[in-house]
Amino acid sequence: MPRTKEKESYRARLKAVGLRHTLPRERILSFLDRKNVHPTPEELYQGLKKRGYDIGLSTVYLNLHVLREHGLIYEFKDPKGATRYDGYNEPHVHLVCLSCGKVEDLLLKNLPELEVSPAMQAAAERTGWALEGFRLEFRGKCPDCQR
Repeated sequence: MPRTKEKESYRARLKAVGLRHTLPRERILSFLDRKNVHPTPEELYQGLKKRGYDIGLSTVYLNLHVLREHGLIYEFKDPKGATRYDGYNEPHVHLVCLSCGKVEDLLLKNLPELEVSPAMQAAAERTGWALEGFRLEFRGKCPDCQR
């Protein structure tokens, strides 16, 4: 279970987007708020059950939808077509293996060559769009699949 400071952080994040705090939402955010965690809804459900939480699969699906709609988590398809979720808040890009489907996070602070702000500014100037963020994914083969 999240510590008091973490619980207050989840409460604040939920409140900031107009959602009320519930235990299932807090537990889902806590599970997803870690590096290299990109579960399917079923994997998330099983992970929460293993932690001893009494939660239904339909509750997981409902809350994933609500959290995604309010921008607290990110939904994406892996190379095999499975829907996965990401709630890790550090700025990062995804490394996606086209062979096994593995998804890893690469922190932007570890990749200073990627200058996102100038790229976003240039894109906004050329298109007239008011850009608020980005999602970047590098695709290839992980070290295990290269062997």
